[in-house]
Amino acid sequence: MCFHDVVCQLGQINDYKIMKTMNQDIRKQHGAVCWGELSTTDPKAAAEFYGKVFGWTSKVTTLENGSGDYTCFATRDGAEVAGAMEPQCEEAPNYWGIYMNVDNVDAIVAKTVELGGKVLVEAFDCPEAGRIAYLADPQGAVFAVIQSLD
Repeated sequence: MCFHDVVCQLGQINDYKIMKTMNQDIRKQHGAVCWGELSTTDPKAAAEFYGKVFGWTSKVTTLENGSGDYTCFATRDGAEVAGAMEPQCEEAPNYWGIYMNVDNVDAIVAKTVELGGKVLVEAFDCPEAGRIAYLADPQGAVFAVIQSLD
């Protein structure tokens, strides 16, 4: 389950991806944006574009669940910061989704509901990444939170 799945279920966007270990201290802080995920109809062209814009390198891997390929983007110093894959439903637009690192996913889910947000996908454990939930703020903007493995 990831942004693609959530937005598709909302009538807007679908995937499952492997999130790499967050290796920058700032991204490990509670509330920090720690991962970007691009849904795009042309991951190869996106890799070329962002490579030229930001100097990112890219590496394509095949997802273990068989849903396709996943492209990881890394900065010049090798820090993996984002990923990309094709949408899993036809009506999906190209878009960026974000993950925020948190100390306790379940506490953030409860706080989101308390403050008028919605739970789109209940918290679940992802063996490759950590505990994840997909939420929406009171205005409907979708975001994800992750309690990383490390």
